Amino acid sequence: MTSPARCFSPADMAPRRTRPNPPAQPAPAAAAAPGRQPEPAAAHPAEAYTPRTLTPAEALAPGRIGKRERFRNQFQHGLRRSCMHPHARLVALTLLGYANDKTGLLSPTYRPTVKQLADHTGLLPAQVQVQLQVLTQRGWLYSRPIAADPCAGTTGLCLAVPAGVLEQLRAARAKETAPRGEAPVSATPADEPDTPPTPGSARR
Repeated sequence: MTSPARCFSPADMAPRRTRPNPPAQPAPAAAAAPGRQPEPAAAHPAEAYTPRTLTPAEALAPGRIGKRERFRNQFQHGLRRSCMHPHARLVALTLLGYANDKTGLLSPTYRPTVKQLADHTGLLPAQVQVQLQVLTQRGWLYSRPIAADPCAGTTGLCLAVPAGVLEQLRAARAKETAPRGEAPVSATPADEPDTPPTPGSARR
């Protein structure tokens, strides 16, 4: 027995509407590794620091400490990078304990004698004398007149960082503080020293 034929209604004869596909969602961004922050893009490209070209006499002259620099820190870092004998560095660090933190000046009132330096360092007085000469010849120690009271008119010893060593310290510092993958930043005008020293009074 056959089934009766199906009768189609007008709704069956009307064209069917297809359901629109939902809009594609953007792929989620990859999550950063835990504990690591994304590095911000640099606003301006870094400029490479180029140390100044100095003559041998200029390299041994007292360096000028900038406004953002501290004499004591630069002196200690410079001694570590120097190739001087350990006795010379020992005498220099001992003198630093008597010097002014900002200028390196050794006032005649508080300046240690050769015997006191020998007692502090464990060296012989003759060895201390030799190392004082080495420090003077290398530009780490020089003499200059004192204008401030109560020692006005006298000559005092002054510690210094040679200009050549100071340029090396600035270049190394710029390289260490530069962002990863960028060139070191050159010194700005704010890093320039306040007042130049008196190289004419330096002992050679």
